[in-house]
Amino acid sequence: MFEYPLTLIRSSLLSQFPNIEFAMSTRQGEAPDAPFGFNLGYELGDADERVTGNIARFAEALGLDAGDLAVMKQVHGDTIRDVAEPGLYDASDALVCTQPRVGITVRVADCAPVILYAPDVQAVAVAHAGWRGTAEHITAKLLAHLIEQKHADPAGIFAYIGPCAGKEHYEVGPEVAALFPATYVDSSGDRPRIDLKGLNAQQLEHAGIPSANIEIDELCTIRDRALFHSWRRDGERSGRMLATIYLKDSIE
Repeated sequence: MFEYPLTLIRSSLLSQFPNIEFAMSTRQGEAPDAPFGFNLGYELGDADERVTGNIARFAEALGLDAGDLAVMKQVHGDTIRDVAEPGLYDASDALVCTQPRVGITVRVADCAPVILYAPDVQAVAVAHAGWRGTAEHITAKLLAHLIEQKHADPAGIFAYIGPCAGKEHYEVGPEVAALFPATYVDSSGDRPRIDLKGLNAQQLEHAGIPSANIEIDELCTIRDRALFHSWRRDGERSGRMLATIYLKDSIE
C-alpha cells in the first residue's frame, strides 16, 4: 500500500548534537484528500485508528515506537512535570526528561513549541507556549526548572522555537495585547498582533541563554497552509502536529 512521504521539520541548531533526536510533524504525510491531512490529534473528528497510525509513523521516523512518547494533556497553563517514562501526563504544558529514549512531546496547531537541550546535564525539555502560557512565562519557568532542579548552566543550554502563528498573522484582542511589552505588539492594523516567537526568545535570553544558542524558525502555521495545521485558520477542521525530542543514550 502506497504511503505518502512524511515532511518533518528539523532544527539545524539541535541537529549538531549526536545524542539527541528531534523533529516536528507537518500536515504532509497523507493523501491530499484526507479529512485532516496528516493529523496527530485525537478528539477532533478524525478517525482514531487513522490518528494512531499517523502517530506510529511519526515516532518511527524518529527511531521510536509510539509507546515511547510522553505526551501532555495541555491546558494552556504553566505546570511543569519531570518525567522518566512514556505515557500521558495530565494537565501540564511542559515536560523535562533525563532518561534515554523517552520522546517528550508537545502537540501544536498555532501555539509555539519550545524545545530545550542542556548538554552539560543531559536533559531535554519541551513547552507548549500559546499566548496564555507565554503570559504566564512558561518558557522562563521551564528554563528556571532546568537551572535550579537539574543544575544546568544557562549559558550552555540550546533552544529551538518551532513553527507557530507568526507575528504578521497572530491577531489578539486589546486585552491580550496589554499583557505583553509593546515591543512585541503590532497595533498598526484593525486588531493587535503579537510576536509569540520573539516573546519566548526574550524569556530565554533574560534567563541567561545566549542569543546564539536560540534558533527561531521563520515558518508560520497560519501563512504556510500547505505545510501546517492551524486552528486559527481552519477552526474545527484543523488537525494537530507533534514536536518530539529525546536523548538517545545515557552518558555517565
